[in-house]
Amino acid sequence: MKFFHFFLLRLRVFTLVASVAVCVYFVARVLIFSYSDYTPVEKLFGLLLLTGETYMLVHALGYMVNAFNIRGKGLEAPRAELKKGGEPWVAVVVAARHEPKEILEETIITFRNLDYANKNIYFLDDSSDQRYKDEADALAARHGIKVFRREERRGAKAGIVNAFMSGMTEKYLAIFDADQNPMPDFLNDLVPYLEANDNLAFVQTPQFYSNLGDSPVAMGAGMQQAIFYESICEGKNLNDAMFCCGTNVVFRLSALLSVGGFDETSITEDFATSVKLHTKGYKSLYHPHVKVFGMGPDTLPAYFKQQARWSGGTVSVFRRVLWQLFRAPRSLTFMQWVEYLLAGSYYFVGWAFFFLMICPIAFLLFNVPSFFLDPEIYIATFVPYFSLSLLVFYATMSERHYTAKQIYTGLILGSLCFPVLMKSTLLAMFGKKMTFVVTTKGGRERLDWKGLWPYGVMLGLNIAAIAVGALRFKDNPYAIGVNMFWAAYHIFILSNIFRFNEPPALPEEAAA
Repeated sequence: MKFFHFFLLRLRVFTLVASVAVCVYFVARVLIFSYSDYTPVEKLFGLLLLTGETYMLVHALGYMVNAFNIRGKGLEAPRAELKKGGEPWVAVVVAARHEPKEILEETIITFRNLDYANKNIYFLDDSSDQRYKDEADALAARHGIKVFRREERRGAKAGIVNAFMSGMTEKYLAIFDADQNPMPDFLNDLVPYLEANDNLAFVQTPQFYSNLGDSPVAMGAGMQQAIFYESICEGKNLNDAMFCCGTNVVFRLSALLSVGGFDETSITEDFATSVKLHTKGYKSLYHPHVKVFGMGPDTLPAYFKQQARWSGGTVSVFRRVLWQLFRAPRSLTFMQWVEYLLAGSYYFVGWAFFFLMICPIAFLLFNVPSFFLDPEIYIATFVPYFSLSLLVFYATMSERHYTAKQIYTGLILGSLCFPVLMKSTLLAMFGKKMTFVVTTKGGRERLDWKGLWPYGVMLGLNIAAIAVGALRFKDNPYAIGVNMFWAAYHIFILSNIFRFNEPPALPEEAAA
């Protein structure tokens, strides 16, 4: 325990110093960009680079704030004492459409094993194919649970949950995705928080992928979840800005009904509904202990589908958050606004990465500068910001026993998602409504050449840029050398697409 407290103290010192370094670099970049005398084309590329860097700097600061707030003391929220046999009733539900029966049965078995007396288990079946309906009925009969279906399909998952809630008699609603398996003490751990605070709308727990070893994609997706749940959520919790993540969560039914149920206009109904609950004055709680095990996407197509849905839905809610900030700035606290704006803008990372990638190419191929700092200022401002930011990030993750390989895999996979995020966020900003698509799991699909073309184009441009830069190296060794370094860095990232695109090994292949 003493070592952990020493780690927290050291982490906070690093975080403060890194935050100062971020601010110093940002001020230097903005000032020199503003007063530099360059052509309009050069200013355009300079603005693209500054925009990408500003995004990275703002989100780096957001991460550092959350890292600084890590307490390591567990939860301090009040808990009520549950009377044995007199626990409040909970509806435990899984909403599914055309999910494999093997996955569903495993989840239903874990529901039955929940060590909580007053629970009712429901399978919200939204399937349109009779084969899946028959499988659902067979599962319900075999395990003694109830099946719920609706007459009119609308609003995807949010719609069927809302339809179910209209006839609920239980006090609380525990929601799980089809592949999420709760531990027996899940409800016993979470319901006491809700019983102790009538203003608490929901308690959210982490998502933990148990199939990390299935493929590089599964490992990378799992690490991205770990980064979010292990550090960022703890910071959001302290600012009463933890939002629902759609599964592994227990809701107070009366709170949901007070905002009209789940938001059916968004494919990220969890995020949209959380905003409504917080603006109505309800609180949320993050329980930072893994209580549920699930499966993450294990192929690139599955992962890209997931990220397209999450990014498009989140950015569409981000537009509403911006409008609400303008219309009713006092409806949330300052830190709640900060946390929602950071979360809502996260998926613009695809555009930021693209801007950072094309600027070295423009300089090396066409001699269009975009980074206007002198070498001395660059070394004095960028190196401290970059190295200290990496140090804080690595320290928070390594303390939780994640390896460098796992961390690196998650970061690379996130960078490779840039074309998907660029398209989905652009459509969302222009109000294009996306359809809800279930993330496939356990498949062996891969991207064909049509899906790989963005990576081929950017690889070719970066390779050509390095070749031209080598020919021009003597003209300006420092500037050309730095840009060649970044082009090589981007080639390294892009080339990983082929490794991630390999489908998971079959069980017999893995055994061999």
